Parts: sequence; structure tokens; C-alpha cells
Amino acid sequence: MKAKVSHHSTSIVISIDGKVDYETQDGVCNFINTTIERNKRDQTAKQIIVNLQNLEFVGSSGITQFVQSLKNIHNETHFTPKYCGVRSEFQKIIKAFDDENEFDFYDDASLSKQNGKAVINQ
Repeated sequence: MKAKVSHHSTSIVISIDGKVDYETQDGVCNFINTTIERNKRDQTAKQIIVNLQNLEFVGSSGITQFVQSLKNIHNETHFTPKYCGVRSEFQKIIKAFDDENEFDFYDDASLSKQNGKAVINQ
């Protein structure tokens, strides 16, 4: 699993690549959480975009734990990142656990909504 951060004028894109399972999902979530906390301390906080396009889940228990960890990040940091590149099968699983409608999915890091309407362009 690899994680990288790209800084843009109005956003920070966190790209997660590789395979994530029950044992490795904590590292992914810690990386996202650390990036959010660092961003909150900046004078001009930017939009956080989490790109999961090249992420593969191994086993369903890893997915559910990953979703719960992301929800914990939302609650603990009071900051909700945008998610892009999330495959439809993973979106369905995430939405099943998303009681409070916290997850917002986009096609790509430019934050183009799935209906084609651009929300933010980099």
C-alpha cells in the first residue's frame, strides 16, 4: 500500500494505492487523519480530497473496518474530506454504513460529480 499527498492551490489530494485489508487499514486511516490535522493548522485550510481510485480491498472485514475508521476521522476532526475514484461496489458498501450521509463521492480529483457537473476544478 502506498500513500502520497499532492498540494494544489485550493486542495490537498491524498492518493491511496494498493491493497488494504483488516490489518493495514489502520495505517491508511492514520495517514488521512494526520494530513487533515496538519491542514487544519495551516492559515489557509484547503479542501481534502481522498483519491481511492487505485485502492483494492482484500476481504469484506477490511472494508467495514475501513469505513468505520473513516467515519471516526469525520467525527474526531470535525472535517469531512471528499472522496473520488471510489468504485461503485465500494460506494454501495460505504453507503450501507453511512447513516448520517457523511460521504460525498466524485469521479475524480477535480471533484466532478457523477452527473457530470463540476463542483471544483484544480
